Parts: sequence; C-alpha cells; structure tokens
Amino acid sequence: MMPGRIAVLGRFASVVLALSVISEARAQSDAAPVTPSSPDSVADHQLIIRDRVERLEDRLFELSQVLRKMEPDRAQRLLETLGAARSLGVRRKMEDIVEEIRRDAFSDAVDGQEEVTANLHELLKVLLEEPDRLEERKEEIAKLERVKEALKNLIEEQERELAAAQDAIAEANLAKDLEAAAEAVEALLERQRTAAQGDNTDANEAASKQRAIRKATDPLADKLERLSKGASGEAEPDDSDGGSAAGDCKAAGDAAKDLKAASDKMKSAEQKLESGRSAEAGKDQTKAEKDLESALEKLRDEAKKLRRKLQLDKQAEDQRKTAEKTAELGKQMKGESEGEESKEGGGRDGDKQNKNGGQSGENEGSQQPGGEASEQPMPGQQDIEGAVPLQEDAADELDRQDADDAARKQEEALQKLKQAQDELEDVLEQLRREQQEELLAALEARFRAMLAQQLECNNTTVRLADVGKDRWKRSDQLQLADLSQKQRWVGSEADKALAVLVEDGTTVVFPQILEQIRDDVFIVADRLAAADVGTHVRGRQVDIADTIRQLLDAVKRMQEENESGGGGGGNSPLLPGSAELKLLRACQHRVNNATEGLDADRLRPTVTLEELAKRLEELQRRQEYVAGMAKDMHESMSRAQ
Repeated sequence: MMPGRIAVLGRFASVVLALSVISEARAQSDAAPVTPSSPDSVADHQLIIRDRVERLEDRLFELSQVLRKMEPDRAQRLLETLGAARSLGVRRKMEDIVEEIRRDAFSDAVDGQEEVTANLHELLKVLLEEPDRLEERKEEIAKLERVKEALKNLIEEQERELAAAQDAIAEANLAKDLEAAAEAVEALLERQRTAAQGDNTDANEAASKQRAIRKATDPLADKLERLSKGASGEAEPDDSDGGSAAGDCKAAGDAAKDLKAASDKMKSAEQKLESGRSAEAGKDQTKAEKDLESALEKLRDEAKKLRRKLQLDKQAEDQRKTAEKTAELGKQMKGESEGEESKEGGGRDGDKQNKNGGQSGENEGSQQPGGEASEQPMPGQQDIEGAVPLQEDAADELDRQDADDAARKQEEALQKLKQAQDELEDVLEQLRREQQEELLAALEARFRAMLAQQLECNNTTVRLADVGKDRWKRSDQLQLADLSQKQRWVGSEADKALAVLVEDGTTVVFPQILEQIRDDVFIVADRLAAADVGTHVRGRQVDIADTIRQLLDAVKRMQEENESGGGGGGNSPLLPGSAELKLLRACQHRVNNATEGLDADRLRPTVTLEELAKRLEELQRRQEYVAGMAKDMHESMSRAQ
C-alpha cells in the first residue's frame, strides 16, 4: 500500500473515532439534565465516552509511529493532535463530569460536556484541515512557474540571437562567394580586353583565345545562377536595401545573365574571327567587355552591401544583454534557494528546537561538518548559471566579427537553457502530482467526515420522525436543535471543499455538485430548525448522503488510478471526464426519481397543491442545473480537444 494511502486511512480512522466521541458527548450533554433519577447509568455512559477518548489518543500515537518514516509531516500532525488533546485535558474533564453526575450536579455536568464537545471539535479541525501543506506546495509551484516563464523568454531571446548569428554566417559566406566570383569575373575581363587589343592577323589563334575565355565564362555563369537559386530558397527577400540578403541574391542572378550575354557575344566574335571578319568581331568583343564590367559591378556592390549588413557589433550587444538577464535569473534562483534554506533552518528547525528544549534532534544530521546547512539548488539553476559564460563568450566572438564561433557558443548556451527548462518541467510535474495527491487525500478525509456526520443526522431525523412531533420530550427538542447545527457543519465542510475545487479549476461538474450539496444541506438545516422532520426533509437527507458517497467514491477511484500509475499526471484534471460524467448521470438519475416521486404524491390526498407547486418548481430548478452542468462539461471537453 502506498504511503499516501496509509496516511489517508490513518487520518480517516482518527476522524471517524473523533466524530463518534463527539456524537456520544453531545448525546450525553442532552441526556444528563433530564435523567436525574439514574445518575449512575449516565455516569457509566460518560465513562464509556472517556474510554473512547483514551482509545483515540492511543490510536493517534500508534498511527504517528507507523507514518513517522514514510509520511513525517502527517505523523507530526497526528502528534500535534495528540498533544492538543492532552493539553486541553479532555480525559480529565470527562472524569470530572462523571463525578459531577454522581453528585447530581447536572448543571455543572452539562457545562462541562459542552466544553468537552467544543474541545473535540477543535481536535477534529486539526485532523481535517491541512492548509499549510497545500499552501506550501502551491507557493512552490507558483515560484517555479515564474522561473519557468522567465526561462522561456530567455530561450526565445537566445534562439533569436542564434538565428541572427546563423543569418550573419550565411550572409558572410554569400559575401565571400560573391567576392570570389567578382575576382574571377575581373580576371575574365582582363583576358577579354587583352584578346580584343591583340593582333588578330592570325584569325585561328585569335578565335582560339576567344573560345578559351568563353569556356571559362560559362561555368562561372552557371555557378552564379546556382548560387542565386540556392540562396533565394532559404529566406524572404529584404526590400529595405535593394533586395540583397543571404536569402535573396538577385544580384548573383543578374550577374549570371550578364555573363551569359557576354558568352553569347564571345561566341559571335569567335565565329567572325574564324571567317576573317575581325572588325565585326571587335564590336562583339567590346559588348562582351561591357557585360563583364556590368557583372563585376553588381557582384562587388552586392558583396559590399552584405558586409555592411552584418552588424555583428549590434548582435554582440544584444547577446550581452541576454547574458545579463540569464545571470540575474540565476542569482534570483540562488537567492530563492538560500532563502528557503534559511527559512527552513530558522523557522521549522527553530520551532522544533523550542519544542525539544533547544535540541534540534534529527535536524542536526542535515547539516554539513562545520555547522553549515547544505544548500540544495533550485531545479535547472546549475544549467542556467552554466549558460552565462557561454553567452558572454559568444558576445566576445561577435565583437571579433567571428559569427561561426559565436554561433557554436550560442548553441551550447541554448542547450543548457533547454536542459534547465526540461528539469523545471519534470520537477513541476512531480509537484503538481504531489499537490493533486494531497488534495485528493484532504478531500477524501473531508468527505468521509461529512458522510459520517450526515448519516448520523439522517438516523437522528428518522428517530425523531418515528417518535412523532406531538410526543417529543425536551431532550428530543434539544436534540433537534443540535441536529440542525450538525447539519450545518456538513454544509460548512462542503463549502470549504468547494473553495478548494474552485481554486483548483480543473473540474467542471465536481464543484457544481458540491455547491448543490451545500445549498441542500442549509435548506435541510433550516427545515430542521423549524421542527420539520417530514418525508421531504428525510428524502433530501438521503440524497445528500448518496451524493457525498458518490463524490467520495470518485475521489477514491482517482487515488487508486494514481497509485497504480494510471493517472494522467500532474497536469491532468483532479477528476477525469469519465468520473465527472458518472456524477452527472447520478444527478440526472436523482432528478428522475424525484420526478417519479412527485408524480406518485400528487394523487395522495394529504399532499397540498401548494406543496406540489413548490416541489415542481424545485425540480425544474434542479433539471436546469443539471442541464447547465452538462453544457459546461461539453464546452470544457470541446476546448480540450
């Protein structure tokens, strides 16, 4: 059995026993003043309750020992409850009550019983409520969520800066290619000028030289065309400076066209030289020179524009700002972890020292030699701190106009930031799962206590109805008043559970059903206060108990799924959609039964039209409520898809 499950069962056992003691104490409080003729029997009954309190204290101690290693926090809560019971002197007060009853001091006995009942409720509150642990978990999750959001922004910044560095690399490489092509075109232009100015008396030799220049021009034109097509397929054009960018090298394509035009003129000149028309060939050679000059100018201009666009100094400045933000986040995380360590050492440990007469007990073992408490870094803190020097190195490389090395450093820094993000996600997932388990455990304990109290209310109401209102004694009337208060306690507990579920915000039907329970309970409490124990009140009490039982079953099933590893994880809803559908179906089933009951009652002569109208109006309201829950659940499921 899982430790969390043991803790839940242990708490439930203590809660039920406490409720039993409270119930008996209240019964005695009502019975003592009206049975003065048999003080011994009342005293004996009081002794039985005293024995149950003793059993409760023993059980609290035994369970605390069982849970001491597996669930130290819960074990501590049980010990706190035990300490509260002893400091309140509940057993001693009960023994005093016994003596007062035997001395026929019934008024003093009643006062003592009321005080003991209040004390037992205090103990029950200690057992039931766990706000501190849930609040701690919630604050821890919120703190990590803030770090996660800041880290997400840093990762986005680092990705942009890496992309900028990679673009710079691409632009620099393109500039190098264009500069190399320009040098090749310049060499071709010199050869072409030499060929045009040479002695063309030997036509075949002149044609051969021209052919060699053309054959060198064609592959260069093809290379520039490929360069243009390959670059333009990587990014969108940048119209801000004539369309020149690593992603759209229109200039390379235009230069390729000029080279092809030059090649065509060279071929024409070549043919004319072979046929002895050197004058006409000279005109074609001049045109080829101009095409080569045009290509050379375009390539040089484009290379210069790309060099001016690199702006690595600006990138270095941006990278340093990101490094500063990363370092600041690391400092914040370190401060949080040290602050938490200090808080735990000065708060929790300090409290334990006070309780143990200045001795820290087991906490001494958590300190390192020399008396310094070990500092546990926050999840991802080390990777975040490790990313800072890499980011600073990247900025230095950008200052040195080395985008390649800068990009490598940036990739390493980005990898560390993402590792930190993964670690944060894992820890958050675990914390959310633990939060969900604690929330389910608290709900189970609360629902069990509510159900125990509701069943007791139901039984008492049935007994009073069987006795008959006209035969009630004063003790019955007092019990009826107390019954209304017990019923209100169920409603107040439902309201507390409702607040927790609303804050959780992962379920749709669950909180609405709890809201309905709360409203129904307070309606029943008002009817009981008005001395109404009729069929309608008792039927509603049965519905309340059945609904609480269904909520309890749903919580238990979810706990079992989590323990078997079948739960949806920390980000999953508190209850799966299938469980909420079952609850919704049960609500509709109760409306159906109430409708059938109303249909049967309308034929009874004792039921008035006014009563039927009220019940019909209430049924209509309940049916609308169920329809609203179904609509809300449908919308929630649609959003989740």
